Amino acid sequence: MSAGKGKKLVYVSEALLEEAVKVCRDEDISLGRLVDVSLLQAVKVNKLGFRSDQMADFFDVLQSNRVLGGLFVPSGVLDYMIKKCCKDDCETIKNLWFESGVWTGKYLAEKFPDPVKAFGRFLELSRWDLNEVAVTKNGAAVRVRCVSTVMTLENTTLLAKFVEGVITSLGYVVEHVDCLKGLIILSSKKP
Repeated sequence: MSAGKGKKLVYVSEALLEEAVKVCRDEDISLGRLVDVSLLQAVKVNKLGFRSDQMADFFDVLQSNRVLGGLFVPSGVLDYMIKKCCKDDCETIKNLWFESGVWTGKYLAEKFPDPVKAFGRFLELSRWDLNEVAVTKNGAAVRVRCVSTVMTLENTTLLAKFVEGVITSLGYVVEHVDCLKGLIILSSKKP
C-alpha cells in the first residue's frame, strides 16, 4: 500500500497489542511501522504459495536447523558423498545419521511443547527433497511417512536412520520400518 492511499482501522486484542508494543520498543520502531512490515511479509509469503501463519514456523525450523549444525548442501554433492561413504563404510554412516537423529529429537523435546508435531514441521520445511511428509500421532503411536521422487536408495536409508533416531529419543519404540527408494514408513509406540 503506497503512502498516498488511505488508512484503515483494524481491531486487535489488547494482549496482542501489548506484546507488539514490547517488540516495537526492542526494535526501536513505531507500531505503525511494525504493522506495515508484518503485513508486507505476510503478503510476500502468500505470493510464494504459503500461508502467513507459517512464517514463524519457517523461521523456527531454520533457526533449529542452524543450532543443530544443519547445512544447505546441493543434492548432487550430497548424493556423491553418500555413495562414496556407503561404498566404504555404510554402517558407520548409518550410525552417524541415527545419532544425529537422537540429538535432534532431544533438542526438539527440550524446545517445543509438542516435539512430534515439531518434527513433522522440521521434515516438511528443511527437507526440500521430500514431496510428502506425514508425522501423525494417534494415542501412544506415532507414524512417519516420507515420500520423495528424487532420493536415491542410499539417501532414503540414511534419512530413515535419522528418523529412527529422532523417534527413539522422543521415547517411542520403533516397531516397523519400510524403506524403499524414496519411501519411508515408520511405525512406533510408547512403551
